[in-house]
Amino acid sequence: MKIAIIGAGNVGKTLGTAWRNRGHDVTFGVRNPDDPKYASLDAVTTNEPAAAPADIVVLCTPWQGTQQALQASGDLSGKILVDCTNPLTPDITGLEVGHTTSAAEHVAQWAPGARVCKAMNQIGAPMMDGPQLPGKPVMFVCGDDDEAKSVTAGLVAELGFETVDVGDLTLARLLEPYALLWIHLALRRGLGTNFGFGLLRS
Repeated sequence: MKIAIIGAGNVGKTLGTAWRNRGHDVTFGVRNPDDPKYASLDAVTTNEPAAAPADIVVLCTPWQGTQQALQASGDLSGKILVDCTNPLTPDITGLEVGHTTSAAEHVAQWAPGARVCKAMNQIGAPMMDGPQLPGKPVMFVCGDDDEAKSVTAGLVAELGFETVDVGDLTLARLLEPYALLWIHLALRRGLGTNFGFGLLRS
């Protein structure tokens, strides 16, 4: 599967490398491909050439640069667009949008026609590739297109997560504050990054 990773920070590098190691054709899209910090990555280009041939575009940008990154990615109509962003404030103590909308819904507006799903925003980069925990961590997925959610869930499952479809894209209004809880526990309550949330059933 051809995957474009938009953004090559900690999350983008982790996801892109993980899926490449599992046999996918991964290209990274960044603003300045010649920056030395991307020297360790293969197949780095600007956003639009990365996204154009891709089956799936995975958005891994800081929130403040997300709209610009999408604008630089060209026409994404018809493509599965996996939104991994969280609309964090600069001090990462809160969300810039929420309650009546979500980052994912903004992404859908900024990329008209894209089949947007929310996923991989609910855990930190150190735990995104084959997390070694006593049980399988859960990753919730939402979106308005059932086929897109199924493809997204399959990619997420490859990384070692139990995937649960929670509903349409408006459910990102719950998943983004839920992600903030993980961030709060990891960075402000001393839990560190070596944990995930699980779903227990009787």
